[in-house]
This record gives sequence, structure tokens and C-alpha cells, in this order.
Amino acid sequence: MFEIKHRDGMARMGEFSTPHGTVQTPNIMPVVNPNLKLISPRELRERFKSQVIITNSYVIYQSEYLRERALDKGLHSLLDYDGVVMTDSGTFQAHVYGELGIDPVEILDFQVDMGSDISTILDMFTEPTDSPSVISKKVDITVDRATQALKRHGDIPGHIALPVQGGILPKMREDCARRLSHLKGSFYPIGGVVPLLENYRYFNLVNVIAASKRGLGPAGPVHLFGAGHPMLYPLAVLLGCDLFDSSSYAKYAGRGDMMYPDGTRNVKDIEHLSCLCPACSDLTVEELRAMDGDERKKRIAEHNLWVSYNEIERIKQAIREESLWELVEMRARAHPYLLDALRALAKNRSTMEAYEPRGRSRAIFYTGKSTLDRPCIGRLKEWICNSYVPPVKGPTVIFNVKGGRKPYHRYLTRELDALLREHTVNLLVKTPMGPVPLEMDEVYPVAQSIFPEDMVDEDALNEYVDRGDVTDVLYWEGMETLDILEKSPGISFHEMKVRSVCEYQFCKGAGAVLTEGELKFAKNRKGSIKNVFLDDFHVLSMRHYDGLFSLKEEGARILHRNFRAPTLRVQVTEDSALFNRDGKNVFNGFVTHAWEHIRPGDEVLIVEGDDTLVAVARAFNGHLEMLYYDIGLAARTRTGITDQS
Repeated sequence: MFEIKHRDGMARMGEFSTPHGTVQTPNIMPVVNPNLKLISPRELRERFKSQVIITNSYVIYQSEYLRERALDKGLHSLLDYDGVVMTDSGTFQAHVYGELGIDPVEILDFQVDMGSDISTILDMFTEPTDSPSVISKKVDITVDRATQALKRHGDIPGHIALPVQGGILPKMREDCARRLSHLKGSFYPIGGVVPLLENYRYFNLVNVIAASKRGLGPAGPVHLFGAGHPMLYPLAVLLGCDLFDSSSYAKYAGRGDMMYPDGTRNVKDIEHLSCLCPACSDLTVEELRAMDGDERKKRIAEHNLWVSYNEIERIKQAIREESLWELVEMRARAHPYLLDALRALAKNRSTMEAYEPRGRSRAIFYTGKSTLDRPCIGRLKEWICNSYVPPVKGPTVIFNVKGGRKPYHRYLTRELDALLREHTVNLLVKTPMGPVPLEMDEVYPVAQSIFPEDMVDEDALNEYVDRGDVTDVLYWEGMETLDILEKSPGISFHEMKVRSVCEYQFCKGAGAVLTEGELKFAKNRKGSIKNVFLDDFHVLSMRHYDGLFSLKEEGARILHRNFRAPTLRVQVTEDSALFNRDGKNVFNGFVTHAWEHIRPGDEVLIVEGDDTLVAVARAFNGHLEMLYYDIGLAARTRTGITDQS
């Protein structure tokens, strides 16, 4: 029921269906109290174009009038709202007021009976101060209630929300999420985080979300309970959250607080409104202050909603253009505790890496030290320091290109011509990301990044130089460096590029098999590789925007012959293979196996169950999502293969 349409790492734009329509994510769900309608549900639908709202079933259940009307006319009639409605169960009220005496089965049945599109089980709220033993008991109860709820209502048209609990203990969160994901539900809130939000414990919040996502895997949609402030939305979406409920728009308005993407300001302290939203565009701050109390409260609530929806739209655009990381890092400068969240992101880099593409069409913009903690940079640095095998046996020459000009080799043409004409050497260049093999200087994110001039990561360089297999290191000091080197013919720079990039992009050994024979190159006007031919067969084409290769049919055949399953493979059903051979795309529901190292954007081999090669494709999803989802695109087919010779 959930389909990913666009993505930026773990962040995703998607759609999920309900009995009352399709909801596009990321999105917010304004909280509606049926007793206190500051902004009516109809107004939310018509003016704010809201697709989904949330209300509390416990509040309705406690009122005899509301309860009878909801059961008689239905929830949507009660609220006068024809969009999607989610109901909470009373868990948060129990957290605030203590035991409420609600029966878990009865309150869930009530939500289903009144026609809620998304009904929530009565889970056990885990406090940040709870001991591990208490958390363990609450998690067990939550999972047991989720199990029983799906047995009782698993076939209803709507969704049953299964909240993830576990306090601030990552292992407990991950365990709870994994157990819930095994139940094969369709909607997963992350609960118990309001105390963290109220106390600005964003470091803990990131760890809680990341642990929950590790346990849930690609399951979705994921709803972050209680996150009603827009300054948190980019961070939470980056971590894979899809939906947010917002009561803050109304609560803050009652205090005269106006929400902005970078924080909150009270109307008493504002001298210049500086907002062009529909609620503010026809007002001065003096006119806003002079309004009647209820009128002012509603106008501020409207402002808060417009700002919240606008931030969601900004996030969607960032996902489209793959700039969400920059948005998160810039938003984090608005509050010191959000900088703590960036530190927590760095600690959870491995969780995010599984969803991170190897290449992007947009450059990285350096916004501070946290930029270097991004998964794409960490992945490349780790591979260079631990897995990179120099293409030749010989000394290593290290360059320092002044001014940060990229790609670096274009500014070293004279030096490279002199070096490679008569010497067998490996080439490195100092960069802000650490040492980079010069033949990989067009690979994302090396060339596709903007850093302060002459910034260099010396620590990473020293780590590489200290590797046991790196010997005879020389730092380029000008043409006199040639006098130190022994003369011996090496391989061409372009061959070095094909070998190293293929090793990084595909798998260990790929560079060797894709250069074993007579290599020829078609180049563009700047002298860079455009196409690669091996023994006169077109095997690779360079992707100009990220420095990686598109895999051609003959290149795919070579990789298929030389590497056993499951390496590089996406296995599909026989029915799917018939279409994929004709060039049709691969869809998740027909994927039976996928190599665990496949990341979004990777070049992949599409095979049948007997490992017959049927197509070459570019993955849209990573392996986890391909195997989890029943609908949606898995990979875009480049070439169908009918000839098995």
C-alpha cells in the first residue's frame, strides 16, 4: 500500500492508499480536537488542502454524544471531513494523566467501527527514565497487542498503526521495531518521543529514530508522534520519517507563539512580521496584536500551519534535487541542540549508508565539519583506506593541487604526461575528504563538491600512508621529483581510471575483468572518457554527472560470466523476465532475491532463477526495499537481453 516515488537516501516521497484517498508523503497531520475546533476540519481540507488529519479516539469515546454520533454517522461525518483520518488510542493521555482504565481491544474496535482510516493500538508509552526491565515489559505488551490487533482486524480496508516503543535505549527500540515489522503491518508510528522533544534532547531523538528504522527496515509509512515543529521536519525526513502529527500549531497559538523553520517567536517580541503566508500577508504586527484574543489565536494558528506545510513543500523540493542534507545542516544552525543531532547522525552513518546512492546529480556543498560525516563521503574514504588496491606495483606519488580545482587531473596534464610516459607509479591527490586516487577524481563526491579553498584532510592521508601495503611514498615537488623515480613503462591513465572506478562501483575484481584485453576509448572534447571498448565491444559509458559508469550489454555479460550469484544480481520471476527482456522496467513485487550490496542508483544484472541474464538495469531501490515492497519500481531497465550466446 506504500509506494516510493522519489528518494534522497533514506528520505522518500511516497504515496499510500486508504479508504478515503491517497496520502502523499512526507506530510503533516493537523491534530483536531472534536470539542475544540480552532480551525475546522473542513477549513483544513478546503483552505490548506490537507490530505490527512488526526484525532483522538479516547476523547470521542469518553463523550456519550460524540461516541454515539461517530458510531451512527461515522467518524468523517462527525468531523465534517472527507479526507483521510487517523485516530490515536489514548496512549499519550495515559502518559500525561496516568492509568485511564481503557481496554485495548475495546478502544481499537471502536476506532475500526467508526471508520477510522488509520486506527492505532493502545501501546505502552516508554519514558526516557524507564529502566531496561520496565521498557522490556512495555515492549512485550505493545508487541503482543499489535499481534492480537492484526489477527482481529488485519483484513479491514484501513490501516492498523503499530507504534514502536523502547525508551532511549537503541537496542530496545530496534528490537521492538523488528518484531513489529515481522508482523507485516502497514503503518508504523515511532512513539514515546514527546519528552525528548519537550526537553530538546535531539541527540537522543536521532538515535531513537535511527534504531527504529534499523528494526523496521524499509517498512512504511513511518509516523513520528508528537513532532509538530517545522524546524524538526527536515531532520526527521532525512532519517526516513514520512508523517508528523501537529497539535503545536494550535497550542503555540494559544501562547501567541509563531512558528518558523528556524524556531519560535512570540508576537509580543516581533517588530517586523517578515512573513508572506496567507495568514500574515495582509497584516502588520500591530494589527495582529490588536486583534481580539480568539481572532488573534486563530490567525496565529493559521500562520503556524502555513509555515509547517510550506516547510514540507521545501523538503519535497530538496528530495527532488537531492539537497536535503544541505537543508538539514543549515537548519541545524538555528539551535545548538540541533547541532547535537548532527553528531548523532554521524554515529548512525552505517544505518543511513544502506540507502545512500553511490552517485548523485547534484554537488555537495560544505556547510561545516558535519558535511564530512555524510554516508557518501564516509563510504568512499573507508573504501580508499581499506579496500583500494593500487593499479600498478610501484611507488605512490601524492599531489597537492592548490586552489581546489577539479577534476584535479586536468590541472596536472603536464605532470601526468611526464610521469606516465616513462614511470610505473600510483597517483594520489590530497583533498578535503582525504587521499583520493587521481584516477578517481571525477567520481562522486570528489569532483561534485564545493569546499573551502585548500582544505585538506591530513589525518586521513596519514592513515592511508600508514597502510602496510603502501610503500615508497613520494610527495610531488615539481619536475625534479622525476629524478628520484626509476624509469619503467606504466599503464595509461585512462586504464587506471577504468580499473579503479569499476572496483569501487561494481565489486572487487570487476576492474580486472573489464580491462582484460585490448582497451580503446572514445573521449569528449575535454579529453575525458566517454565510452570504453574492450576487444572492440562497447562495455561501459561514463556518466558525466557522477564519474561512474553506465553498464552496456557486453559489459554486463562479462561481469555475469566472471562473478557468481548473487553478486551484482537482482533475481526476478519468470513472468517478469519475459517483460524485462523486452526492455520493460523491473517492479518490486517480482523480485525474488537481490544482492545485499545493491544501493539506489547502482548498475545491476537482472537474472532469472537459473541465473540466466535477461536485462541490464539501474536500481531505483536498494536491496532491502526491492525485497520488502509488493508495488513500485525496483529498477529501470537499460537493455533487455534475448541472445544468450
